[in-house]
Amino acid sequence: MAVPTTDSVTLDGRSLTPAEVSAVAREGMAVRLGEEARARNTAAAEATATLLQRGTRIYGLTTGVGVLRSRDVPPSERADHQLRLLRSHAAGAGRPLSPPLVRAAMAVRANQLGAGGAGVSDELLGALVGALNSGVVPFARELGSLGTGDLTVLAEIALALIGEGRVWRGAELLAAEEALAEAGLAAAHLGPRDGIAFMSSSAASAGHAALLAVDADRLLTTSLAVSALSFIAAGADPVVFDARVHAARPHPGQVAVAARMRELLGAEAAAAGRNASRAPVHDPYPFRALAQVEGPTLDALSDLESVLAVELNAATENALIDARSLEVLPNANFHAAPIALGLDRLRTALAQSSSLVAVRVSALLDPGVGALPTVLSARPGPESGAMMLEYTAHAAAADVLSLAAPVATHPTTVGGGIESHASFAPLAARRAQQALDSAAVAVAVELVVAVRALRMRGLAPAGTGAGDLFEAATHRLDADLRDRALGDDVEAARTLLFDERAAAARWRPQSE
Repeated sequence: MAVPTTDSVTLDGRSLTPAEVSAVAREGMAVRLGEEARARNTAAAEATATLLQRGTRIYGLTTGVGVLRSRDVPPSERADHQLRLLRSHAAGAGRPLSPPLVRAAMAVRANQLGAGGAGVSDELLGALVGALNSGVVPFARELGSLGTGDLTVLAEIALALIGEGRVWRGAELLAAEEALAEAGLAAAHLGPRDGIAFMSSSAASAGHAALLAVDADRLLTTSLAVSALSFIAAGADPVVFDARVHAARPHPGQVAVAARMRELLGAEAAAAGRNASRAPVHDPYPFRALAQVEGPTLDALSDLESVLAVELNAATENALIDARSLEVLPNANFHAAPIALGLDRLRTALAQSSSLVAVRVSALLDPGVGALPTVLSARPGPESGAMMLEYTAHAAAADVLSLAAPVATHPTTVGGGIESHASFAPLAARRAQQALDSAAVAVAVELVVAVRALRMRGLAPAGTGAGDLFEAATHRLDADLRDRALGDDVEAARTLLFDERAAAARWRPQSE
């Protein structure tokens, strides 16, 4: 996954990537609105004004919304209608969204507005970009969206931009009006369609999914280097990655993972001292099925990235304003089914992957598999070694398995039966976040166990990828083999999985 190479991200409404969303959301990278993106939004705003002058009925502007869509809003009340919509839709509840998640939603929404079709006022769009660049982060809560537009989150963001509600300053909450003034920003004034047009999007779900895609990419690609360390420690047979095997069943992810494992292992597997004359005819599943399990995880991630390539740059508004034909196009582009389904698939793949990681940990602790000391103890019996790490790995894998059930199949009916379907993309994202966190624990345990096993065998893998990861891990993980609390080792390993010191272990197929 490509990372930004400049000091700012241009929001052009066409090419925003998950890596760029992450840079803005987590690292505070500045954004600028591309001129063509601004022009597309302005054209839609001007078209909206023309349509209004012609007396065209426009959902949410001249009418109510949802079950009130057939109720007209008198011209005398339209000036306040958008503000009332924002206030009434700011009904989020539950835990606060973290500032990075809110910033991700803001970046995605600003870019989507640049795709054209919404026509918010230039003042509101400018306020959104200004808030991102000034570090003003609106307060919003996680519960309220069904995945048919992130109405509550976007309403709370929009209210903060006009000086209502609260915003974060570090760990402190301030009144939005005060925070805007301190940042040198003016509170925006709402245009004729700003409320409904700003909210009509699943930008919060797309932003969260973008951050998850970045993290899943880091975890998956680094975890292959971890599994290579386990292969070397166990003296497992690398023939399972022979290109002929995977050409016989050429799923893209499987082929790519096998190729990467060949790169990671190289001569290291032979140096591990496998005795083919005494070894079983083949290794157990934790080693033999690695490409067949991790390949689908790579495919699931690639699928999610393909979905996001569209969603991050989509015009999602209902109605869509066609500035060229001066038409109002009712639609449901805000429905986040592709995001929910992509996240459901990723969670399922992570469940498969995590369970294989856990049984690989078990294999490394089993003297019958790799001729390693029982439970990797220096004195089996008097000392328990890494025995309990097996439990931790399986507990983490069980957590991922429990989160794998799809959420996109949940039925719902709201709005008097008018809105009778939902994707539940926000729920899919929250569960994917939990699954990814627990999957990282399982991989971290494997890293601790693999490094311990390599040390006990006197092996030190070299080269890029697995060798670099091993070297970085040896600086983080205590070499003391005596019985001691190992929880800090797991946490140190988990942090390393996402650390730049493990960058050489990360990889994606060249075609990407």
